Amino acid sequence: MDGKIRYALCFLILPLLCSTSTSYAEESNNEIQLSLQDCISRALESNLNIRIQRISPEIQDTFLIKAKGSFDPTASLGSDISNSQEPSSTPALSGADIRTSESQGINIGLSDPVVTGGQYGLFFNSNRSESNSTLQTLNPAYRSGLTFSVNQPLLEGFGIALNRASITIASNNKDISLLSLESKLIDTLSAVQDAYWELVFELENLKVQQLALKQAQDLLNINKRFKEEGKATISDVLQAQAAVASREADVIAGEDAVRDAEDSLKRITNLVENPGFESQNSEQELYESLWDAAIVPVDLPSFETLEADLRESIATALANRPEYAQAKLGLENSDISIKVAKDRRLPILDLEGSYSLNGLGDGLGDPLSQVGTADYRSWSLGLALRMPIGERGAKADLRRSRYEKEQMLLALKDLEQQIITEVRGAVRQLETDGKRIEATKAAEELARQVVLTEVKKHGLGLSTSYELLQFQANLATATKNRLRAVIDYRESIVAFYKALGVTLDMLGIELKD
Repeated sequence: MDGKIRYALCFLILPLLCSTSTSYAEESNNEIQLSLQDCISRALESNLNIRIQRISPEIQDTFLIKAKGSFDPTASLGSDISNSQEPSSTPALSGADIRTSESQGINIGLSDPVVTGGQYGLFFNSNRSESNSTLQTLNPAYRSGLTFSVNQPLLEGFGIALNRASITIASNNKDISLLSLESKLIDTLSAVQDAYWELVFELENLKVQQLALKQAQDLLNINKRFKEEGKATISDVLQAQAAVASREADVIAGEDAVRDAEDSLKRITNLVENPGFESQNSEQELYESLWDAAIVPVDLPSFETLEADLRESIATALANRPEYAQAKLGLENSDISIKVAKDRRLPILDLEGSYSLNGLGDGLGDPLSQVGTADYRSWSLGLALRMPIGERGAKADLRRSRYEKEQMLLALKDLEQQIITEVRGAVRQLETDGKRIEATKAAEELARQVVLTEVKKHGLGLSTSYELLQFQANLATATKNRLRAVIDYRESIVAFYKALGVTLDMLGIELKD
């Protein structure tokens, strides 16, 4: 099995992440300051999807224990009592006209399955019998016996790997559930990072819209003054008023986008159930206040060029993607199912043997001592052959198992192509977004210079309000594009690590035995 599969249900997080605690502002401020690591730590602890997925390995562990339990020994204890009366047609031979007999017995045994498919057992029995027959010399008579028995399949059901098939499949299924947990962690923590950076973008974009609104308001005030001085027309004032109204709408939309981004981050981190938020209110009021609290991101995106080699990235993804490892384990389970189905088509040939030590006496101690000295021994050895006719059920099982393996092989190939496609796209997106940052930075700087020039020209009466408003709008768009390119690059890095299956490694999170 791949050495990559070393997991557990406990999270071992790097000290930096462990020591990072969510810091909360005073309740009156109704805002929460969060770093990206705060959000990751919170998601690990409280995200509902992760908590749901963490239960799956525990469930699969019960199936593994159950499979191993098939090799647990079995102890048996039994007792019996009987009484009979029989008329005799030959009293001289039976010793009585009406023969009466009674007996009491006890049986104790221990049987244990073995991994080769057989079973051995050790059984002790003791019996007391009494009769009115004059021919019974020992009356009452005590019998004891100690028997060792063995049963071993030689065809169907023979072999260690075959008889451990259910354990191997259960173990693989547990590993699959752990890989599913890893996959859920990667998906969730990637989404946490995306949600955090989207909130950063919406907050920064809101600042841009607010600045654009302020510029329009300033121009409106200037145009009103110029009109009073006879330097501007009513059209200049109306244009500025229209720009103010339009940009107020942009600010309103920006504020709504911020609230949506905050809710997305609260939802994925399950922040609304965090008891660390200070409040003297009721539980319901606390719940509502957490939903209404504003989130203040502490971290800002930085631009660090990430070089990615396509061939190496594909190899890394195929070695680390949990879905790919899951598919290979499913294929391994399919191979085991085929072996089991083939075995069920074999004839049943069992080797059966027993060895007994026996004793008989008129007191309980006599037969026990005879058993201990092995005075009376008996043994048996035999073969039992059974051959099912038709085998339609076994043939159908084998055919179904082969079809299922064929399906899994095709699904594995499809998944491999999907992974390669995702990695290729992630590498290209990194390159594209890196170039976008440089281009949008240049466009923003040029737009800023144009606005500064137009402001001076407008003050000298060499430019119209309409032109200045257009250039200010162009600057706001250029700034938004630059912010979008920076955030997209951060999210492209997140997507790249997700495509490679190394998100947990990059965040310093390890799943250990």
